[in-house]
Amino acid sequence: MKFELKIDIDELDYAQTIRALLPYIKKEDLPLPDMVRNAAETPGVLENFLKFIPKEKQDEMILKAFEKNKVRIIAKAHKMADKAGIDVKISDISLKEQTDDVAVIG
Repeated sequence: MKFELKIDIDELDYAQTIRALLPYIKKEDLPLPDMVRNAAETPGVLENFLKFIPKEKQDEMILKAFEKNKVRIIAKAHKMADKAGIDVKISDISLKEQTDDVAVIG
């Protein structure tokens, strides 16, 4: 049997998300200036930098970094599951922007 887990995210703290992803992705896949990328784990650096980036651009940055590093993220998820004693094979993960387009019938 195959399962699909879907999680809808309404709000996202981009600085926290970037910090959480850093150990599992290639840092060069984040379109950040080298100075910001190298100091990303220092409190306040990402928050201050992201204040000047439009929300749409932040969304795009997270989506691209996730997509480019999907294999690495799946591998880490397998390691975490194994550590928890859960026998699981993750075949795919995805992160996409949800559109608010809703069809109205009637």
